Amino acid sequence: MNFIWDIALQAERDGLSLDKLFFQPSEDPSPCYEQSFSCLNQSHVDEARVEINPLMRFAEIFQYLLHPDVFFFLEAENQQCILYVFDAFVHVLTEIDLCHGMTQREFYVRQIRRELLWGVFGRTAREACLTLNKEQQLAVAEELLNTMQMGSCLDSFCRIMRQLFPGCFIYQVKKHPQILYVYLDRVRDVALEKRWNLLRDTFLPMDMEVRVFWEMHFGILGVDVTMQSDAIAIF
Repeated sequence: MNFIWDIALQAERDGLSLDKLFFQPSEDPSPCYEQSFSCLNQSHVDEARVEINPLMRFAEIFQYLLHPDVFFFLEAENQQCILYVFDAFVHVLTEIDLCHGMTQREFYVRQIRRELLWGVFGRTAREACLTLNKEQQLAVAEELLNTMQMGSCLDSFCRIMRQLFPGCFIYQVKKHPQILYVYLDRVRDVALEKRWNLLRDTFLPMDMEVRVFWEMHFGILGVDVTMQSDAIAIF
């Protein structure tokens, strides 16, 4: 890790979100590194307080704010205020860093993910997204963007179902295409049911009728694996 964007990404992998990090200027920075960990080869972010060398890339922004003479003439509470302002500035710069090289579509997807977690799409959607990891949240956001652009469709529903429920089976009734039967090879619990409700309500067209089967597959004549004793859902 060297740059602040690298620190932010590693912190997220270590379970610390960017808004939990508190950046502060290092008292003994290296001119060759932006990070100022006690060990240059440190590969994990162990605590929320992170020291950096702000003058390596952002001297024009911070050279006056952090000048020793400025601190010398300030009272203690004003010095503390500058440190909080510094942290706020670095968070903005980190967000800009993280957006470099990002396509317009990726930017939209990430914004939709944030809005899902903020509750813009409703409390139910937010609670369901909190049961997912970041990659799954981004997958939901990407399919949601497709839905916004093209409208609800069965293809989007099937794609996201395969990502969040890899062992699922989706059956469409030939004589009545608006009827679906969905098998989920999971033991039903609160978290999984929230995910299922999110996908059903978000990605299926409103005229679709769907019935879901948890853990036990319904029997299909001629398919021996579905006709096992004590392992068949009856309906």
